[in-house]
Amino acid sequence: MALSDHGPRADPILPIEARNAVSNLLLLCSTCHDIVDKANGKAYTAEELSRLKAEHETWTAALRKAGQAWRMSYSSIDYLNVPRVAMLPGGDVVQQAAQRAGLDPTRPFSGQGFAPGMFVGTVRPVFESWREHAVPLDEARLDVIRQGMYVAFNAPMRSHNTSNRPFPRALTGAWQDDPYLSFRLGGRTVMIRYDPQWLTTVTAGSDLVSAEAEQVTYAGIGLVVGESADAIRISALFFGKPQTAEGAYMKYFIQSEGQIPRTVAVDDFETGLSARGSGSRLSGAPRDPSNDDVTVALHFNELEVDPGQIQRETFRQLMRVVPEFRRDLTVAVGTLFAYSGLTGLPKPLDIAAAHLAGAPKVWSTHSIDGLGTLLADVEVAFALVRGVRRGQLDDLHQALLAESESYLGAVEVNLRRPTHQRFYEASPRYRLIEADLRLLYSAREYYGDPGDWDHRPHELLDEWESEQIFKSVTWEEDKEQSAADERQAEEETSGWMAMIDRGETAAE
Repeated sequence: MALSDHGPRADPILPIEARNAVSNLLLLCSTCHDIVDKANGKAYTAEELSRLKAEHETWTAALRKAGQAWRMSYSSIDYLNVPRVAMLPGGDVVQQAAQRAGLDPTRPFSGQGFAPGMFVGTVRPVFESWREHAVPLDEARLDVIRQGMYVAFNAPMRSHNTSNRPFPRALTGAWQDDPYLSFRLGGRTVMIRYDPQWLTTVTAGSDLVSAEAEQVTYAGIGLVVGESADAIRISALFFGKPQTAEGAYMKYFIQSEGQIPRTVAVDDFETGLSARGSGSRLSGAPRDPSNDDVTVALHFNELEVDPGQIQRETFRQLMRVVPEFRRDLTVAVGTLFAYSGLTGLPKPLDIAAAHLAGAPKVWSTHSIDGLGTLLADVEVAFALVRGVRRGQLDDLHQALLAESESYLGAVEVNLRRPTHQRFYEASPRYRLIEADLRLLYSAREYYGDPGDWDHRPHELLDEWESEQIFKSVTWEEDKEQSAADERQAEEETSGWMAMIDRGETAAE
């Protein structure tokens, strides 16, 4: 119904509150707004607009459920339309990589010397932590594919119109003449058009010519520019050949220092999107994965967070994903080493392999290759969450990807692994019980020095109360940590007394 008493579809009896209710609001562009209103309520009745609104909301709900942050590990980037990718959320990192490589991102790759090759080498790891959301193009999601949607494709396909004219050449706008890739999906032909001037190397063009005769697997993202009962037409933003487990293993073998551990095998290097679409790797142990309580380390870019931001983002998503009736979780926050500034440590790729390879396999959103890149290039902080069910890890990962700009991925922590012990053995500082937050403290923090007490940071309690996230915020003693502190104090006292005794003996 109209807001005004005199507007199209007006109902003066309807209260103002009901007219302003979300259920009565319909957002249109200025052109469509004029079309609807100039029909004077005849062609577009209140009932008809309500029906269109309901259909659109149903579709967008399905789209949100289908869409997800898209990541891929590549053996080669064959096509990258830099100006278009730079316009995407997070696409500025691609433009920055181009500038660092001395590449002019406004000009085609051809004629820029060695800069394109340097650029591709720099930008390839970017897509292992890419944040752009896209709908995976598979049969299960075909019913939500619409024009104007970003989709992710990954399939064996053939190329067309690549060898009959010299590269690069301008697009004609006619699909039957321009170069494109194609494959069959659910009875329809998927056509992926690309502009040859943004092919990264001459080899990439040669491979596309070869793909006219036999299928080649390409993966990437594109914009749906048309869809019908027979075909889905996509304008490519970037694509390349996805990394295989064998290729990733070979890269590790070449780059790794020293002897390759026996525990590292080819299947530890599975990369790209999993069958469930989360990009995660999950243990194949014979237990019900939904009922196991596990510990998970959530990784964040430390340079992109404010004080307390990691905790806030972690708490909010835990309260969304973990049902309140079984929510009893502890959270610790810490920082991984900045590897580039330390000596005597293994290479980041070796540390990544120690994190993820071997049995039993751990759940992770990282590939070994991708985690190695992160450890080399990013100062990584983590939130260590104990008590999450294994079946909730994928949902927690997707929720953080959607809501946090600084979130990098996650790994299940197994403290029987020496590498996990080294980096993740952190004392919990918070406990989430149902809708309440407990700030954990140890006896040493409370009593402090002899004759003094209550060294707890009470301003922290005030800060969390002001966030209004929780039903209540209170202190709780961490009895395990208090016992550990007491043991340490006894050891220190015993050592001190032993030193005194030795000193007295020497004086005598």
